[in-house]
Amino acid sequence: MNAQWRRRTERLRSEDAGLGLILVIGVSVFVFIIAATAIAVAVNAMSQSRQRTTYEVSLAVAETGIDRTLADVQGAYTNSDLDAPAPSLTSSWCNGAVVNFPPSGDGVNGNWSTEDAERTWARGKLNDLVTSGTCVQNSAEGQYVVLKPPGRVLSLSPLKTDPTYGRVYALSAVPSFAHPTRTRLVKSEYIFMPYRPLFAVLAGGPLSIDSSVTIKGITTAVDKFAGVHTNATLTTTGNPTVTGPVSSTSSSGVIHSNNFSPTTNPGNNASTLAPQPLPKVDAIWFYGQAKGSALASWYDLCSGGVMLPYSTGGPCTAPVTTSVGTASSSIAVRGWNFDSSSNTWIASKNTKPGTYYANQANVDTGTGNTNTPIGPLTVIASAKEPGLCGSKQYGNINWNHYDLTAPAYPNIWLYADTDLVTTSNLQLGSTAPLQSGMLIAGDQAQIETSSSSAVGSIVMTDKCPTPPPKGLITTSEIKNSTIYFDPDAASPFASVITTSLWLDYSGS
Repeated sequence: MNAQWRRRTERLRSEDAGLGLILVIGVSVFVFIIAATAIAVAVNAMSQSRQRTTYEVSLAVAETGIDRTLADVQGAYTNSDLDAPAPSLTSSWCNGAVVNFPPSGDGVNGNWSTEDAERTWARGKLNDLVTSGTCVQNSAEGQYVVLKPPGRVLSLSPLKTDPTYGRVYALSAVPSFAHPTRTRLVKSEYIFMPYRPLFAVLAGGPLSIDSSVTIKGITTAVDKFAGVHTNATLTTTGNPTVTGPVSSTSSSGVIHSNNFSPTTNPGNNASTLAPQPLPKVDAIWFYGQAKGSALASWYDLCSGGVMLPYSTGGPCTAPVTTSVGTASSSIAVRGWNFDSSSNTWIASKNTKPGTYYANQANVDTGTGNTNTPIGPLTVIASAKEPGLCGSKQYGNINWNHYDLTAPAYPNIWLYADTDLVTTSNLQLGSTAPLQSGMLIAGDQAQIETSSSSAVGSIVMTDKCPTPPPKGLITTSEIKNSTIYFDPDAASPFASVITTSLWLDYSGS
């Protein structure tokens, strides 16, 4: 009986052992499947992460090429009113033969029938640049090539292209074109838009504003936009009133005014802001850009006191037979006298309306004047050799007493290649009806008039330090003045590049 029981017990134990083995094997297989699945998910996630990282890096590399080219385009347009194709024989970093849009058929002047056709053309040209080595540039993450065809053709003889609008194509490869993990094709379109003042007062160099200054909007609704900025240092005396933001790029210490708006200037303190774009101030360049009905009443103030009408050939190139007259210290033409000893044109209270361009000369209003309203009037003073600070001469405006009722050329009061100074009870424009304009200085400006106001905005770009006798002043200052900012008045010159379209023409 006992033996039989033992045999039965041993048989049951043997069956339990087999079942346990099966269970262990089953659990092991299940755990292995879970582990394998987790590893597969992790590997896939790492692969996707690498692909995503490579995708983003390839975009950053292509954008580097786009940004570098747009910077060259901005510089060429600002300095010389020229286009900047890439490649170009004149480029220091993208040297080679210029690649133009097709001269006929699909793609003339960049006008393609389909997006695919444009993409195919751009990729083919960029691949040619890669093969030739032209324009291949290295970055920390990869390589890129850039293509910027000349702008649309404006005339064939002489050949002139439009520098104000264009397209840039960039092809990137990560880590390199020789061993590409990923390529990326990016297209960007740009256009030069009219510079619109973002500040009531904008300076490129050191700026001082004193306690007697009030800067506000033309209405209370735009007070918050009536700000002050300098790309250098800012100093204040006392508590000037500014309803908009006050900022500087370089450290100015703690700039505080009880009359700064706490809404736009927390704690009534000025803030630090990155450098802001400045418009191109170059009178001869502006002359070539001038247009519109104002040209009918435009007068060139030329050497020897000769006054000529506007000419498409450039300042003072109109035929002598069209002369309006010859001014001197004793003879006035349209209310202007000319002092040959100082090469200065002098406005009088009898100055007639119009736009006056003093070619390589200074402008003054003399002394002992009464507050006489004149207008519409715009005055522009060009410098001799404006691009060479060491030899730059003339281009200064010193204006006082003669109130300007309205600008003759849209949105310009006074435009000085060099320095601009206003003094003595000067009123420029009005808020009702609205008549606004810009006070523009290529170098420094001092708006230091008692009981004065100006409607519009003030820009001084500080291209050159121009102490007397080349200029009128050594630093920019706003004092004893009220500035009414008009944020909706576009400036008369286009000089700021704006990206109007950005497309990812991605490769593999």
